[in-house]
Amino acid sequence: MTTIIELLYKFDKYLVTQLQSNTFTSNLLITPTSKFITEFLIIVFFGLLSYEIIYWSGIYLRLWEYHAKDIFKEIPIHCAHINIKLNLIKSDKLDKLKKHYDEKTKINYQTNFINLLKQNNNNNDLFELKNFIKYYFEFSPDDFEMNKEPEFGSTIKHLREKILRLFKESDLFNEYDHPKITIDDVKIYNNLNQEVPKQENENYLSKCNIETGNVIDVIIII
Repeated sequence: MTTIIELLYKFDKYLVTQLQSNTFTSNLLITPTSKFITEFLIIVFFGLLSYEIIYWSGIYLRLWEYHAKDIFKEIPIHCAHINIKLNLIKSDKLDKLKKHYDEKTKINYQTNFINLLKQNNNNNDLFELKNFIKYYFEFSPDDFEMNKEPEFGSTIKHLREKILRLFKESDLFNEYDHPKITIDDVKIYNNLNQEVPKQENENYLSKCNIETGNVIDVIIII
């Protein structure tokens, strides 16, 4: 108890010294009442500031969740347009494909350009097309107004269907004729190079790390 009292005394002495060093703040210490109110407000201010810093830092670091997350739900901005890079792969190379994107995900975190070049050189024989084909997709209200929650935008399933329809209408489909191709054969990778699983088909792009302006990979199994 003595230690706490000593600390409070030292804090009071330090605070008074700092306030008296300025003409404006020294006027706040004229009477015992004004001195008490001033010190109380300063302590409350720094207490609240420390609490907010710790609280929001914990949320950012995912140590705990926002206390009112079930009341004030955050609505992400729906995906308005994306660029996709399309390639094809044979079904007997799916294990290699998984390894390819696992390594690519690690490289994203390491940001090692040399490793990225090595990986690209080692996977030249993985895909059917030498170069990825680039497409641009825009999402209008027609693409999501039928959804249960249209404010979230388009779904993963809808994107798979758009890509598959585009592929079947292209000359590329005639070259790699495979009539049994379905949306389950359309692999989508988000902006973290992680595959979006089939279980997320009814989920929204904006909830699967696919945002407006992203460039994502799409691989069709033939």
